[in-house]
Amino acid sequence: MTNPQDRRLARRAILGAEHAISFRLKGRDYREVRITNLSPGGCFALVPAGDAGRFTRGSTLEDLILEHPDLPKGPISAVVSYVLGGHTGEEPLDLVGIGIQFLGMAPAEQTGLQAWVNQPLAP
Repeated sequence: MTNPQDRRLARRAILGAEHAISFRLKGRDYREVRITNLSPGGCFALVPAGDAGRFTRGSTLEDLILEHPDLPKGPISAVVSYVLGGHTGEEPLDLVGIGIQFLGMAPAEQTGLQAWVNQPLAP
Protein backbone atom coordinates (compact mmCIF):
# COMPACT_ATOMS: atom_id res chain seq x y z
CA MET A 1 0.00 0.00 0.00
CA THR A 2 1.82 3.05 -1.20
CA ASN A 3 -1.08 5.43 -1.63
CA PRO A 4 -1.97 7.41 1.56
CA GLN A 5 -5.68 7.07 0.76
CA ASP A 6 -5.30 3.26 0.56
CA ARG A 7 -3.63 3.23 3.98
CA ARG A 8 -6.57 5.13 5.48
CA LEU A 9 -9.07 2.71 3.96
CA ALA A 10 -7.33 -0.39 5.35
CA ARG A 11 -8.80 -1.96 8.46
CA ARG A 12 -6.71 -1.29 11.55
CA ALA A 13 -6.58 -3.13 14.82
CA ILE A 14 -6.35 -0.87 17.88
CA LEU A 15 -3.85 -2.48 20.23
CA GLY A 16 -3.15 -2.66 23.95
CA ALA A 17 0.13 -2.24 25.79
CA GLU A 18 1.12 -5.88 25.17
CA HIS A 19 1.83 -5.17 21.47
CA ALA A 20 5.33 -4.15 20.48
CA ILE A 21 7.85 -4.32 17.65
CA SER A 22 11.60 -4.55 17.40
CA PHE A 23 13.82 -3.24 14.58
CA ARG A 24 17.17 -1.68 13.76
CA LEU A 25 17.56 1.93 12.62
CA LYS A 26 20.86 3.46 11.58
CA GLY A 27 22.84 0.80 13.44
CA ARG A 28 20.85 1.03 16.67
CA ASP A 29 18.58 -1.73 17.95
CA TYR A 30 15.13 -0.85 19.27
CA ARG A 31 13.30 -3.48 21.34
CA GLU A 32 9.85 -3.55 22.93
CA VAL A 33 8.68 -0.45 21.01
CA ARG A 34 4.97 -0.09 21.74
CA ILE A 35 2.56 0.01 18.82
CA THR A 36 -0.95 1.41 19.17
CA ASN A 37 -2.51 0.22 15.92
CA LEU A 38 -1.72 -2.25 13.19
CA SER A 39 -2.91 -2.90 9.65
CA PRO A 40 -1.60 -5.16 6.90
CA GLY A 41 0.14 -2.08 5.47
CA GLY A 42 1.79 -0.67 8.59
CA CYS A 43 1.55 0.42 12.20
CA PHE A 44 1.87 3.40 14.53
CA ALA A 45 4.66 3.22 17.12
CA LEU A 46 5.76 5.30 20.11
CA VAL A 47 9.48 6.03 20.42
CA PRO A 48 11.43 8.03 23.04
CA ALA A 49 11.37 11.73 22.19
CA GLY A 50 15.15 11.86 22.68
CA ASP A 51 15.50 9.61 19.64
CA ALA A 52 13.02 11.53 17.46
CA GLY A 53 15.77 13.04 15.30
CA ARG A 54 16.79 9.55 14.13
CA PHE A 55 13.29 8.91 12.75
CA THR A 56 12.95 10.93 9.58
CA ARG A 57 10.49 10.32 6.78
CA GLY A 58 11.81 7.62 4.50
CA SER A 59 14.21 6.12 7.08
CA THR A 60 14.54 2.36 6.63
CA LEU A 61 13.67 0.15 9.59
CA GLU A 62 15.65 -3.06 9.27
CA ASP A 63 14.51 -6.49 10.47
CA LEU A 64 11.19 -5.26 11.89
CA ILE A 65 9.51 -8.01 13.94
CA LEU A 66 5.99 -8.04 15.42
CA GLU A 67 6.59 -9.21 19.00
CA HIS A 68 3.11 -10.33 20.06
CA PRO A 69 2.83 -14.17 20.20
CA ASP A 70 -0.32 -14.22 18.02
CA LEU A 71 1.28 -12.27 15.16
CA PRO A 72 3.52 -13.53 12.31
CA LYS A 73 7.22 -13.67 13.23
CA GLY A 74 9.03 -13.14 9.92
CA PRO A 75 11.03 -9.96 9.34
CA ILE A 76 9.26 -7.08 7.64
CA SER A 77 10.79 -4.50 5.34
CA ALA A 78 9.54 -1.06 6.46
CA VAL A 79 10.09 2.70 6.34
CA VAL A 80 9.07 5.67 8.45
CA SER A 81 6.19 7.40 6.67
CA TYR A 82 5.63 10.26 9.13
CA VAL A 83 6.58 11.57 12.58
CA LEU A 84 4.12 13.18 15.03
CA GLY A 85 4.94 15.05 18.22
CA GLY A 86 7.98 16.51 19.84
CA HIS A 87 6.69 19.55 21.72
CA THR A 88 3.33 20.75 22.96
CA GLY A 89 3.74 24.41 23.69
CA GLU A 90 6.67 24.81 26.07
CA GLU A 91 6.81 21.23 27.37
CA PRO A 92 8.65 18.49 25.47
CA LEU A 93 6.86 15.15 25.16
CA ASP A 94 8.30 11.89 26.50
CA LEU A 95 7.26 9.95 23.40
CA VAL A 96 6.95 10.70 19.70
CA GLY A 97 4.65 8.82 17.34
CA ILE A 98 5.90 7.39 14.09
CA GLY A 99 3.88 6.01 11.22
CA ILE A 100 5.50 2.92 9.77
CA GLN A 101 4.73 1.64 6.29
CA PHE A 102 5.39 -2.03 5.57
CA LEU A 103 7.09 -2.47 2.21
CA GLY A 104 7.40 -6.21 2.08
CA MET A 105 7.16 -9.50 3.91
CA ALA A 106 6.92 -13.15 2.97
CA PRO A 107 3.55 -14.13 1.48
CA ALA A 108 2.72 -16.42 4.43
CA GLU A 109 3.47 -13.58 6.85
CA GLN A 110 1.26 -11.18 4.86
CA THR A 111 -1.58 -13.68 4.81
CA GLY A 112 -1.26 -14.31 8.55
CA LEU A 113 -1.23 -10.59 9.36
CA GLN A 114 -4.23 -9.94 7.12
CA ALA A 115 -6.17 -12.75 8.82
CA TRP A 116 -5.25 -11.50 12.29
CA VAL A 117 -6.31 -7.91 11.56
CA ASN A 118 -9.58 -9.07 9.97
CA GLN A 119 -10.58 -11.51 12.69
CA PRO A 120 -13.98 -10.82 14.24
CA LEU A 121 -14.01 -8.82 17.46
CA ALA A 122 -14.96 -10.68 20.63
CA PRO A 123 -18.58 -10.07 21.76
